[in-house]
Amino acid sequence: MRDLWPRTILVELVGVFGVVFFSAGVVCVNQMTTQERSEVLGEGEDGRPSTRAVPPVTLHQPGLFGVALTQGVILAVMLAVTVPATGGYLNPAVTIAQWAFGRIDSQRAAALLGAQLAGSALAASALRLVFKLDVLQAARFGTPHMNLGFAYPALVNQQATVIAGSGIELLLTFFLALAMFAPIGSAGDPARMSLAPGMVQTAAALFALPLTGAALNPARWFGPVLWEWASGPAPGAPSTNPWADFLVYLSGPILGALLAGLFCARLLPTPAAPTPGKK
Repeated sequence: MRDLWPRTILVELVGVFGVVFFSAGVVCVNQMTTQERSEVLGEGEDGRPSTRAVPPVTLHQPGLFGVALTQGVILAVMLAVTVPATGGYLNPAVTIAQWAFGRIDSQRAAALLGAQLAGSALAASALRLVFKLDVLQAARFGTPHMNLGFAYPALVNQQATVIAGSGIELLLTFFLALAMFAPIGSAGDPARMSLAPGMVQTAAALFALPLTGAALNPARWFGPVLWEWASGPAPGAPSTNPWADFLVYLSGPILGALLAGLFCARLLPTPAAPTPGKK
């Protein structure tokens, strides 16, 4: 337990903070620079909120490619920084898979999961300080959400969309976790080992950002959705339940990471991973 606190927990928390802060923040920037939003001015004479339309800031529009590149780059950098110290991979789904296949013990897994969720919540709190509330509400705090309507118009019920979204997140997380698990045990450069997961994250965002938000990580979803729920909808927007699609961002990534772990254990056997912090 000696190496769990403060080193392991703090490093993992900071790593997840960076991933969520940049990944959700670039979504908020993209919304601010491409879409009109409503700003609350105060209470009107009828007691209802008075709002005005705010045109988008036309400078620095990340677009789909910019969002995907940002998410892939920050994941690669944070992995290179944190994996040698923690082995947590900044993702509760990957941590659960590591625990399930005996790479880490229960005590370490619990500490990493707590650090990952705390880092996510703190990152979303930092976004609340960086952006105005109307920007965050319009962008839903950068939270990944289901958006399968235009791609699958036949999926008209909630159950079908959750199953389809979970399947997308499962497949994408499988390849992300595969890129993480496959080089375990090699004595390679951490920066080189982190490059493959970062590239997979970029490709996944280019593919699925308009469909599920390409979370591939329960921590990427948890902090932003917590603040989205606490802040309420944007002015004039219909009231929705931010937690309605929670199964997509829990079951999909966790099952995908477990399948990747099984694939590597059975078909790509590698030496056991060295204990973080030991040579």
